[in-house]
Amino acid sequence: MDSFGNIFRKTQNYRVLIDSEGVGHIRIIKRVNFRTILVVFKDLYLELKKNEVYSPHIIIYVSQSLCDEMSENMHGFLDFAVSCMDGTFEIRVIE
Repeated sequence: MDSFGNIFRKTQNYRVLIDSEGVGHIRIIKRVNFRTILVVFKDLYLELKKNEVYSPHIIIYVSQSLCDEMSENMHGFLDFAVSCMDGTFEIRVIE
């Protein structure tokens, strides 16, 4: 991906993009397995690390219904990422 502000990856289950400010966004639309989320997160993180101007910042958007179904693995993974990786990571529950 050469420039920010474009869709990085788009499937029926999720969308991944990097905005013009260098923030990565993952929008989970339908239920996906945890391994898929890890792969998507890794790919986006590595893409953001290529830009030395910005520290990686990734926001994961998930609906309330999907958030209720998600296992604690996702929250545990993000806690791990925050404590061990360079960057800012968060989950936003949307309506």
